[in-house]
Amino acid sequence: MTELKKYVLTGGPSSGKSTLLYALQNKGFLIVEESAKEIIYQEKERGINEPWLDKTFPDFQNKIFELQLKKESEIPEDAGVVFFDRGVPDSLIYFEYRKFEPPQKLLDIVGKCGYEKVFLLEQLQTHEKNDYRVEDEEESKLISGLIRQTYEKLGYDVIVIPPVSVEERLKLILKHVENS
Repeated sequence: MTELKKYVLTGGPSSGKSTLLYALQNKGFLIVEESAKEIIYQEKERGINEPWLDKTFPDFQNKIFELQLKKESEIPEDAGVVFFDRGVPDSLIYFEYRKFEPPQKLLDIVGKCGYEKVFLLEQLQTHEKNDYRVEDEEESKLISGLIRQTYEKLGYDVIVIPPVSVEERLKLILKHVENS
């Protein structure tokens, strides 16, 4: 029986999380994709093209949190090593960044997610816009700093991964996973 070990890939928007996540999947690891991306596409299908606006933000961010929590709870205890594209605390960061009160349920669980380590991916040299992100490069850097502060404040071991090639990032992460 293989013990569940949960690792988080996080960082500001366009820091290469999804690319690295798929590289880990190609190495045979179980991955869990970002919940925000799913919710954004669902909201757009419902005709809400910018669900991150102030009037819809609390509901939007709560949907992201609930989906992330659901995904994490569905991972079997014997799944072995699992990598998440963002963790539950990322929702807290966005509530605080946008100056909205986070739900009590999030506050109650955010420090109890049981992650082995959190890998904070530093910003890549090129900041690419896509159809589900709206933050510019400056906002991305600010969010990245808040992510680090929040995870550390919650007691998680945060490993900073520099903006090097995917292969080099993969090696750094796997080295830390092997040593935990």
